[in-house]
Amino acid sequence: MPENETHNSKHYRLRAKLPLYFRIAAVAAIAASIVVVVIGFYRERSKAAFMLKSEHTQLSTDVVAEVNGYERLETDGGITKYFIKADHARTFSDNHQELENVYLEVYDKTGATNDKMTAESALYIPEEEKNFTLYLKGNVHIETSDALKIKTNNITYSKKTETADIDETVEFERENIHGRSFGATVRMGEKRLDLLKDVEIETFESAELAKSNIRYSKINSGSASFDQIANKIDLNGNVAINIIAKNKTSDIHADRAVANFAGSDAKSPQLTKFELFENVRITSVETGGSPTNIEAGYALFDKGADRYELKNAAHIASGANGKVTDIRASEAIYEQTAGKLALTGGAEITQGSDLLKGDVFYANLFPDQKIKDAVIRGNASARQTTAERTMNISAPELNAAFGESRSLRDANAIGQSTVEIIPNNSREYTRVTTTATRSIGLIFKGEGLLESLITDGRTTIQLNAPNGDPDAANKRVTADAVNTSFNANGKDIRKAEAVGNAELYIEPLVAGAKNYRTTINAPRFDCEFFPTGNNAKTCVAGKKAKVVRVPTILTEKKGPQTILGDQLTAQFSPRSN
Repeated sequence: MPENETHNSKHYRLRAKLPLYFRIAAVAAIAASIVVVVIGFYRERSKAAFMLKSEHTQLSTDVVAEVNGYERLETDGGITKYFIKADHARTFSDNHQELENVYLEVYDKTGATNDKMTAESALYIPEEEKNFTLYLKGNVHIETSDALKIKTNNITYSKKTETADIDETVEFERENIHGRSFGATVRMGEKRLDLLKDVEIETFESAELAKSNIRYSKINSGSASFDQIANKIDLNGNVAINIIAKNKTSDIHADRAVANFAGSDAKSPQLTKFELFENVRITSVETGGSPTNIEAGYALFDKGADRYELKNAAHIASGANGKVTDIRASEAIYEQTAGKLALTGGAEITQGSDLLKGDVFYANLFPDQKIKDAVIRGNASARQTTAERTMNISAPELNAAFGESRSLRDANAIGQSTVEIIPNNSREYTRVTTTATRSIGLIFKGEGLLESLITDGRTTIQLNAPNGDPDAANKRVTADAVNTSFNANGKDIRKAEAVGNAELYIEPLVAGAKNYRTTINAPRFDCEFFPTGNNAKTCVAGKKAKVVRVPTILTEKKGPQTILGDQLTAQFSPRSN
């Protein structure tokens, strides 16, 4: 009896736990189902459904035939239109087909060339006049007759329009051009590829370098259009171009751009030019050098010549060895490797303390892209500023050359020319103004330092004395030519030689009983200057000199005086000049 009771007790306990066991089994079954669904989703995640056009959403579901090893060749008047084959084909009552592992060849009007497409699966929908729409998905590849290769996951192809539309990430290449974008339209009949968003393109010098991934340029833009017949790529929206050359790297930005290609082999084009529009910004860096920055409203970059044609407010700036060269003009042609520069329209160059201006510039550059020499025509001028003085040069034409220190070495003003030396401390230094009818040549001995000033043609040198002394006087020397030399410090005039029909005119700043306006005429003058201040000390007149003194205040007892002599010497006060 006790054994039966024990057995019954175990039986009752088992029956009591059955609902629990059933619940555990149900949970396990649900978990297994979820795992199966997840695995199925994982396996199918890369196989997106066909993205049908609205007119194709109501297709027949009635299968009328299934064929393994399916092939179909369409011709018209003996001309091949297209060829299609698949591992398996399922045909429906409305004649559309589902194809697996499909291969398609589409021929041109002559039946001579063809475009090829492959995919894991396809949906074929026939249309009138032997046209069709083909949906391809899963590892889709397109290879056009002109060597353009497309790789994506999902496309819609129309035989009638000869276009393939892609609404997801697409990769493409054509010999030495590779790229990708999000969304594209392949216009096979027009031989054009429209890239819709987030475009990235890489170009290579050759197909062999492309295989080695040694690129020449990388291009990014919002959208782009690759015209294979014209061999160009139109780039739109936030264009960014990185160019890697042998010894230089360039970063280019613009709102819009056109990349042009050329070459004897149309299927392997070489990048030759970039045309850049609106908000153009370029930074170019030589290996081991300082950057050169370029800005303009428009730029045309010739890759072979390393040449920039800039328009609409061109601006070029470079810095090296502590000196900045700043170049501005309406238009500029900048040949970086050749070291040449041409500017037109309000041209202006600042290099260190030197400023050059003119209507037209032609310049040669040092390897660090600083001005080596320049020819300036039309309203030409140069300005040099130091702590002690400012010097201005102006002429119809100005030739300037810079030394190794990148400061002015010499300047030749041609035509009616003027040179001004303006002291910052006007109470100690005389202001010097030189004009000449033919030319003025200046030789410098360092930054802001002069060695000589030589004129040709009728010349006038005006020496305006500092104000403040009642006996001070201005002096004016006029002659057919003047040669002026400076002291060793390069700041102060040492002597001046005025040759040919020379005239020295001395005019007191203040009229007084003892002050005379004095005019001295002679074949030549040789003037010595005080050590500082650009103030004349003595002027010696050559043979047959004549002096006329006119009092600043005329009286009955004091009138004009005339002095003649074989040689006359004018001496000036160091205090009053």
